[in-house]
Amino acid sequence: MTARLSLGIVLLLLALGGAAYPIWWHNRSSAGAQKLLKSQNHRLAIALKNTYHGNSCKARPGPGVLKIPSLGLTAPVQQGLTNSVLDVAIGHDPATAWPGPSSATLLAAHDVSFFSELNQLKKGDIVTYTVPCATYEFTVSQAVVSAPGRQIPVPSGGAIVMDTCWPPNALFFTPDRYVVTASYVKTLPQDPAAVKIGNVVNLTQGLSINDPKGLPFSSLELQNNTQPLGLMNFEGSPSKAFIQSDAPLQLDGVALEAWFAAIHSIEANHSSWWSEFAPGAPFPSAYAGRPITQNSPLQVSENVRGTKPISVSLSGDINGYPVKVTEVVKGKKLFIASFTIG
Repeated sequence: MTARLSLGIVLLLLALGGAAYPIWWHNRSSAGAQKLLKSQNHRLAIALKNTYHGNSCKARPGPGVLKIPSLGLTAPVQQGLTNSVLDVAIGHDPATAWPGPSSATLLAAHDVSFFSELNQLKKGDIVTYTVPCATYEFTVSQAVVSAPGRQIPVPSGGAIVMDTCWPPNALFFTPDRYVVTASYVKTLPQDPAAVKIGNVVNLTQGLSINDPKGLPFSSLELQNNTQPLGLMNFEGSPSKAFIQSDAPLQLDGVALEAWFAAIHSIEANHSSWWSEFAPGAPFPSAYAGRPITQNSPLQVSENVRGTKPISVSLSGDINGYPVKVTEVVKGKKLFIASFTIG
């Protein structure tokens, strides 16, 4: 570890919001976090088997599983801070060492995802990091809202610094960071309880809208639309496992596909497109055939029961008029049930 990292960790400016979620549209059946955890479970099971069969089992730094019991969080950790990593896992900053008894580690995640409840941590809360042959225990020592580029001091003897966007429910790009530091306490004995890590939510695999025939799918991608985004909120009784996973972003991605399909159907005055994804909602013919602009941030609210999505509500504007949209989940499909303008 370099001298700089022995004194602290410099926060990075990570574009974790808005258009920085390309996996929504590149792979709508993503179950990446689930696959990663299954892979980690397999590696841990092999290590545990070797330990109890008398074979040597030496811990090696690398990808693992982060658990925060007070938040109900279990998530895979992978190398890198690119979107391809952060869309399915917590990312490890390659400029820092992997978690361990004497290393300073920077981990980052999307706000409306694995670290969406990071601000609920309290001093003394336990954080564990599990790799084959070792589980390291840390306790939370401090939390701050900070600007990127600031150096965050870390305790001697090992620490994990967890970094996400502030506020934690922003769908737009936000430069401020919420940073939690956890100090190393001990290495736990390797027994079955220590390596039983569970699973994350595998929710939206296969969830989609009915793509209108003749409307290119590229028209439904966020990067090809000029839509400002606002905040994500939840209704109903979503489980912590749902909130702190990649499921909210996956569900939101499909909901935005329906939103953009609606916008393009109205602009093109194409009611046949509309009938594919909004069969129960009247076509807003009074606005059809006109160019549409959206100036207000689109606010998103997901109604979830446990890990089961029920509906998604969107509120924004069309050409200065307020819009409220309700989308409902029926099986593996998401349909627009209501679309109210004015």
